[in-house]
Amino acid sequence: MNRVNFKRGARVGAVVATVLAASLHGPVVRAAGELEEIVVTAQKRAESVADVPISISVVTGTQLTSYGINNLEQLAYSVPNLKITQTALANRIAIRGIASGDNKGFEQSVAMFVDGIYYGRDQLVRLPLVDLARVEVLRGPQPTLFGKNAIAGAISVVTQRPSKEFEASVDGLHEFEHNETKFTGVLSGPLSDAVGARLVVNYRDIAGWMTNTTMNRKEPSTKEGYIRGILDFNGNNALTGDLKIEYADFKIKGQSREVFNPIGTYSAVFTGPLAVETNLDYRRQDNGYDSRNHVSNAVLTLNYPVGENTLTSVTGYLDYGVKEIIDVDFSPVSLLDGTNQQEDYRQLSQELRLTSPTGGAFNYIAGAYYQKTDLDVSDHTLFNKTFLGFGPPFNALGDTSNDRTFAQSSKLWSAFAQGEFAVSDKVRVTIGARYNNESKSGSRNLVIGRGPLSTAAAPVVIGTFRALNIEAHSIAGNFTEGVFNPMANVKFNVTDHVMLYATYARGSKAGGFDIRSNSLPTSTTVAKPGAFQFEAEKADNVEAGIRFNRSDLSLHLSVYNTKYKNLQTNVFDGTLNFNVRNAASATTKGVEADGRVKLGEFWTLSGSAAYLDFNFDDFKNGQCYYQQVPGANGFCDYSGKRNALTPEWTGNVALDYRMPLSSSLTFGFGLNVDYSSSFIVAANLDPRMFQPSFEKYGARLSVGAPDGRWEVSLIGRNLSDERILQTASTMPLATTITKNTGVAYNGIFDRPRTIALTASMKF
Repeated sequence: MNRVNFKRGARVGAVVATVLAASLHGPVVRAAGELEEIVVTAQKRAESVADVPISISVVTGTQLTSYGINNLEQLAYSVPNLKITQTALANRIAIRGIASGDNKGFEQSVAMFVDGIYYGRDQLVRLPLVDLARVEVLRGPQPTLFGKNAIAGAISVVTQRPSKEFEASVDGLHEFEHNETKFTGVLSGPLSDAVGARLVVNYRDIAGWMTNTTMNRKEPSTKEGYIRGILDFNGNNALTGDLKIEYADFKIKGQSREVFNPIGTYSAVFTGPLAVETNLDYRRQDNGYDSRNHVSNAVLTLNYPVGENTLTSVTGYLDYGVKEIIDVDFSPVSLLDGTNQQEDYRQLSQELRLTSPTGGAFNYIAGAYYQKTDLDVSDHTLFNKTFLGFGPPFNALGDTSNDRTFAQSSKLWSAFAQGEFAVSDKVRVTIGARYNNESKSGSRNLVIGRGPLSTAAAPVVIGTFRALNIEAHSIAGNFTEGVFNPMANVKFNVTDHVMLYATYARGSKAGGFDIRSNSLPTSTTVAKPGAFQFEAEKADNVEAGIRFNRSDLSLHLSVYNTKYKNLQTNVFDGTLNFNVRNAASATTKGVEADGRVKLGEFWTLSGSAAYLDFNFDDFKNGQCYYQQVPGANGFCDYSGKRNALTPEWTGNVALDYRMPLSSSLTFGFGLNVDYSSSFIVAANLDPRMFQPSFEKYGARLSVGAPDGRWEVSLIGRNLSDERILQTASTMPLATTITKNTGVAYNGIFDRPRTIALTASMKF
């Protein structure tokens, strides 16, 4: 471990320890003012976060608004051991170092839910966070209540419900440097004694902070439109429920991507019109990136009393589509005319659960779940006529293409139960389990096409594509898998303020079919054929924690050890392909802590910290990086290595001050610091793609009415203007065209410093 990084990380962790020490060794006297109670539904029932025996972070809707957080990617910096990053083709959601790779056939390792409905596609993390009650981040496997694919954890997004009294509000934001504008309007209140409603509209427009000199525009340019309507009803004091309908449309032009660190002959080979600037100056030269997304969602929730119990029905429908054009060569000359990719996803789900009241000697939740999904993906990659001017064998690629289609259908049903037993007044034991049975069928077809300008004979074209590990094929398959995942938890209320807990849980992530492989698994004519089917992942987690809670102080500390088997990985074959393998087993272990303390009437201090130890126990089929010598199997052995995007230390500290200046005016001040130790950003663990440790500062100044009727604030994010590398990879075709004598890298960088003015008004 780097000593400097350790010391810097330890400073973050010391904040929480200081809070605890001051509280435990100081007088047991409540400070003026109390902490606001945070209510969560992490266990499918409303309860104080202080009573939840889970490693959980909660960010309230007020906090999201206060610090100008627009999406989950921005939120991740403030939640230890949560990392959300972009790649050229996907988004990665990681908890405790475990995430899915860049393949549309993967289920996510971190299950995402919005109002109880599973959002299974990675791009949906880009959805705007608008008018929320809170975001709950549950770390570690959550097998019983959240189901399959919560193998690393779960993110639960909870929207605001209709208010009891009529209210209307408008919120606006303008960021000066990147010309960002955001508007949110809310109408909420009762329509009658039995029916309430809430309508939310949101619009966001941002010019971008990169300059694309080829396209002569700012990037990434984003336009978001969002509307949500909710009706809740309580007609006869028996049946209650709500209906939510929402639609979102978001368009992105360009990525925050730059090319850097040329090595060997790269600059000499990629010269003239092929030259790409390699200075890190927020400038890029490619032919563009265009992503258009839409999401439609409808959720009907019904609650009906059955004696003292509650029967809940949750019916959900999700329709998601994306069209993307990606310049995958990242150069100003059109070599690969992008991947024209389209994805359509439809999901229907039904959950029934019976929930007992709390506080008794035995509490339980039991239910059943059904989900049907259909997924269609297509992509088209064109080798432009530019290749006609190259020497052999590359000239054979001119005006050719590979066109791929994929279709998948799945049906899942689950049964689950969780019971809590009171062993004594202080000790409660919870035992739960879930059984998942899922059937999947899938098909993949790849066609190699020749345009009118192609001059090479068909056998030459076919042979050249085979040298790139691409071969025309058609394949289909189906399978059924059943998984039983148990959990057990012991909770010990030592005093009114101290709670201890210990948990064992087994999690799983579904197997599936590889969308991106470019050949048959049985091919004998390509060097590295791809697979079609991959197996399910499994995890066993042991965790223990302590919670200390007082009206002016809240502290949580947990330790964990999780062993993963059959990790699903993407392995780059050195040309254009990423093949899926069940290639690895791994162990993650660490410590997580968070705390809040009221420092008098006007001050609140909060902080969190996490230490993560990640080790591949067995990973002999890893992707080799440039100049790394492969083993006899053609791959590299990463057994004993640390995974990418897994900093040892992460943490944050926030100080909030709010004081009335007069009977009509309140002043607010906030300062927050997010910290991460260094980490490798590339999936192939190339040490040249490295993000040093950083501290990211934010601040907020506000004035407003004491009753919250209006407020004006100035918000700054990344005030130290840190250049943060989110993810990186080698330039496509670089080693092929230079004949392995040179390479360069490309990466996606975080947004630089922003300063925004916000205003809100309630009516």
